[in-house]
Amino acid sequence: FKLSYYNEYKSYLSMAPLSSWVAMVTVLLLPEAVSGTCKTVNGVHGACKLRLNYFTLAGTHNSGAGAYGLLYWYSGAVAPSCNIRNQDKSITQQLELGIRYFDFDLSYLSSSSGSWWEKGLVLVHCNGVVGCAYSRSLKRALREIDNFMARTPDAVVAIRFKDHPSSARADIRNHLKDEVLSSFTHVQVNPDPNPYLKDAINSNKRVFVYANGGFAPRSPINELRQVETYFGSSASDTCYTVNDILSALQKDKYNRAGNSYYPVQVDWYTTGLCLWDEAGYCDGKMFHRLVDINKMVVQKYHRPINLVPIDYAGRGPVKLSDVVKEINEYNVKMF
Repeated sequence: FKLSYYNEYKSYLSMAPLSSWVAMVTVLLLPEAVSGTCKTVNGVHGACKLRLNYFTLAGTHNSGAGAYGLLYWYSGAVAPSCNIRNQDKSITQQLELGIRYFDFDLSYLSSSSGSWWEKGLVLVHCNGVVGCAYSRSLKRALREIDNFMARTPDAVVAIRFKDHPSSARADIRNHLKDEVLSSFTHVQVNPDPNPYLKDAINSNKRVFVYANGGFAPRSPINELRQVETYFGSSASDTCYTVNDILSALQKDKYNRAGNSYYPVQVDWYTTGLCLWDEAGYCDGKMFHRLVDINKMVVQKYHRPINLVPIDYAGRGPVKLSDVVKEINEYNVKMF
């Protein structure tokens, strides 16, 4: 297995994101700016007492790459789905599957053209060899999240902005905060990187946004720094074992897994085949290994995993969100 950590990203998140194939976190806000009374968090009873960094979020990897159908090269040609498209469900459908963490790659378009190309921040999937393939605007995705949260008052969602073409960095930096804040009308973005979940829900500040340090994010967007296990290998029916993931965390030379200010992400996906085929290898019963991984992380680091992103949410017979709910019920008992 090939392991790499994204040490270059700053962040003072107190969560611990998971990294075992595709797990990521995103926190959503309540529909209207009306205070509520926290009873459950993402359907989990007893979680109101926890801080964000003691909670786990089911997520998607490259959440926008395929959420609006095919992707296109800047030339207008269709990008091949095999290694470019990571999802086939809309953002709303992902939310309905229990996804609460979104991983968005971004670029920027300086003008609109036709019915597809929209001026402003746009969702992309960038490949270092062939460049970036374009989807629809970031605003479309954020408004879907906002509308879902309006009718789901216990939802907490986290959003990560990370990969991007270097040529678009300045434009992303200049427009990110305004586009994010203007897209949420029913819930608010929480500037606190690690609040008690009851406070987030009661204040309707249920969305958490983190961005690559290169974007120079400003409050309420926090800088991103996390412990991340990333594996690159040919897909196989062996999948990752509990020891594989723990070994990846222990190899972190900064020992950040034991630091509660770094979210822990477990990436649950492999490489080698087309992304659609890979997504089916380690879903289903293999998802339950995450329960054991979380227990071992709690025993060693006294904190749970935070983020678990996957490709093609809903691909297998078992929903990731059901397994994450089991993980959070364990977290409630332990903390």
